Amino acid sequence: MLKLGFFASITTILGTLAFATLTAAPAEADGTACVHKEFKTELVQQACEKGGQAEAKTAMKAFMKDRKIKSCNECHAKLSPSYDLKPDGLEKFQKAGGK
Repeated sequence: MLKLGFFASITTILGTLAFATLTAAPAEADGTACVHKEFKTELVQQACEKGGQAEAKTAMKAFMKDRKIKSCNECHAKLSPSYDLKPDGLEKFQKAGGK
């Protein structure tokens, strides 16, 4: 009986740890949350909420590919980690169809 109780306790602890790991926010899971906290575009905001900086980068690369934009530097003055926009970067994004 004692062995069964011990096994049940260990199983419960491992189950709880597994659940906590799987339900962590995606941005926390890979340790790279987005640097910016205020967003001017829906695309980046949704991507950051979904999966942090890696997801935002993936979303922007897909956007660029669809719009045939060749380089991140067309809109960004600086890339990782802050991804600062050029003065006309947001305008270029919107002209390309971004929201």
